[in-house]
Amino acid sequence: MARIFGALLGKGRSLAQARAAELRGELAQAAALFVCAGRTDEAARVMVLRGDAELDPGQRLRHYVQAIATAPEGSTARAHARRKHSSAIIAMAGDAPMTAAVKRDLARAASELEALGDHAHAALAYARASDVEGQARALARAGDVEALDELLGQEQERDRDAVARRRAYDDMALLIASGRRRDAAAMAHASADEALRERGRVIERQRIAGCIVKAIVRGRQMAIALGDEIVIGRAPELAAPAGGGPHAPGPVGAIRVVAAAVSRRHVAIARRNGQVVLRDLGSRNATVLRGLALSGEALVGDGIEVRLGRDVQLIVRPASEIAGAVAIEIAGMRYIAPLGPAMLGVGRWRLDRGDDAWLELATSDDPPAFAGAFRLGMSVTLLAGDVLSAERGGAPVLEMGRA
Repeated sequence: MARIFGALLGKGRSLAQARAAELRGELAQAAALFVCAGRTDEAARVMVLRGDAELDPGQRLRHYVQAIATAPEGSTARAHARRKHSSAIIAMAGDAPMTAAVKRDLARAASELEALGDHAHAALAYARASDVEGQARALARAGDVEALDELLGQEQERDRDAVARRRAYDDMALLIASGRRRDAAAMAHASADEALRERGRVIERQRIAGCIVKAIVRGRQMAIALGDEIVIGRAPELAAPAGGGPHAPGPVGAIRVVAAAVSRRHVAIARRNGQVVLRDLGSRNATVLRGLALSGEALVGDGIEVRLGRDVQLIVRPASEIAGAVAIEIAGMRYIAPLGPAMLGVGRWRLDRGDDAWLELATSDDPPAFAGAFRLGMSVTLLAGDVLSAERGGAPVLEMGRA
């Protein structure tokens, strides 16, 4: 009996000392004395007070965790400590980048608050963790009908946007797969979706620019010079003089030659009345044919060799790669110039360049074009790196390089 009385007296003395220590602000000592007095609920309460006074978020959380572990199961003090702990996690997440770990912490805190019946704060935590289902459930339990209606309306709007975005991506993928890359780029450019716009920019970066097209046709590598007329010079892309003279051309191609003896627009090669001719464009240093300056036009026939400015050799002769085309050999390069429709010798396949500079392959489905297992349309907007065959899964007959 004396022992029991002594223990009770000791607990009473510890309880009084704990209350005195708390009044003095000695919270750590007060918590320890409350434990000695058997009042773990009071000890937990003081631990929460220590956490509230702590400036460091990590230390604050540790005090709350200690309070949860100390408080009796099912006690008011334990519930209070759990609420404080969850609220602290949510507050810390507000300043942190939204990583996967932060989302997990927020979800646990929201679940804890929901279990404690604090549905309003649980809804905020679920919202921060982007858990729409949890947020809706918490709002419903909190009885916040207005906020719940707003959330569901926003979610329906997001669902509609997601469906529209998926449809746009599917439409763009279909345009690309069918060979309508120009249309795909235009669609992307008009879109407000930045990811879709970037896909359009990628397509445009793959566009084959210029009138010189590098390709492998039926295993033969060639540089194809597109245009009804091909102008050769240091700056052949410059516009022709006003009026155009008697030889006003259709689409004009250009071959640049960097040499001091060559004029900016030195010579032109074109087809006149079914024959290929070469003419001087009023060059400064003349075009020399068999030792004489060329005046007017010269027939190419079976082949012609001239010197531009008496220095740069130019040879033009019929090409074996494409029927009806001529081979232009200059400055160590060889170009194939159809001087009209660029028929590739694959059925009725033809290269065309539109006014907007996109390069098109017109197939007339004779034969149809395939990119792997995908059958393309009769007009294919070509991109650098395209590999096309004339049958599904067949060997490549046209491979596009970068001009």
